[in-house]
Amino acid sequence: MTDMSWMPWVVGGVMVLSFLYMKVWPFVRTIIRAFRGPRFKSKSKLSVEQYKKLSIGSLYALQQGGYLNTLSLDIKDKLPTILGEWWGINNAHDARETLDDLCRKGYDYYFPFVYEAFLLNDENAQDDIFQQNMESQEDYEKAVGQLQNLKEVYEELIAYEVITSKEDIARYGVIGWDAGRINFVARACCDMKYISEMEAWNYIDKAYELAHSSFTSWHDMAMSYVIGRAIWGGTNAHNLGMKGMADDLLSNPKSPWVQIKW
Repeated sequence: MTDMSWMPWVVGGVMVLSFLYMKVWPFVRTIIRAFRGPRFKSKSKLSVEQYKKLSIGSLYALQQGGYLNTLSLDIKDKLPTILGEWWGINNAHDARETLDDLCRKGYDYYFPFVYEAFLLNDENAQDDIFQQNMESQEDYEKAVGQLQNLKEVYEELIAYEVITSKEDIARYGVIGWDAGRINFVARACCDMKYISEMEAWNYIDKAYELAHSSFTSWHDMAMSYVIGRAIWGGTNAHNLGMKGMADDLLSNPKSPWVQIKW
C-alpha cells in the first residue's frame, strides 16, 4: 500500500495558502496602498474636463487605494467585498438600482431635518420633526440614526478641525458625501462590468453637477464629504483619518484638487 501520511500536510498547506491569499493578502495590499498615498496612472487618457469630473470622488478612491486619474480604479481584488458585501451590488440590475437610488435620495434628503433636530435639546421635539417629515418607517429610522451619529461626532469634528461650530455643519452639509459615493460606486460598477463606461460617465456627470451646484471650492466639498461620512458611520468612521486624507488631497502638489481649479 502507498503511504499517504503526507496527504493531510498537503491539504493543510493548501488551505493555509488559500486563507492567506483570500483573507490576509487583500488586507496587506490595502495597508501598502494606504502608506503609498494617492495613486496615479502614468499615462492617463482623460481630458482635463474628465479628470475634473472624476476628482469629485477622489477622497473615496484614495481611501480604497484606487487610481485618481483613470476611470478604472484598479482595485478589482477589493470590489467583490466593497460592492457585494458592503453595497449589496452583485449584478447589473443591482448596480443601476443602487446608483439611481443614490442620485434620487442621498443623505442630503435627510440632512435638513437631522440638522434641525440636532439644534434642539428636547428629544420629543426632535422626534416630532422626523414623524412629520419622513415618508416611511425606513426613512424615520435612518434619520434617527443619523441624528445619533451627528451628536456623537460633533466634538470630534471640532477637534479634528473639520468644523468650528454647529453653523459650519449647515454651511458644508453632506452633498459632498453624496456626490463622492455616486462617483466611486459608478467607477467600481464599471470595473466589474455591471455598467458600461458610457453609463459610468453619466453617473459621474450627475455627481459633478450635484457638487458644483453646491460648493465653491474643493475644500468645502471635502469637508462636506467628511461630515457626511461621519453622520453615516459615527465615531467608528475613522474621522481623523478621513480628515487627514482630505488635507493631503488639498495640499499634495500631485493632487487633482491642487492642479485643477474648482
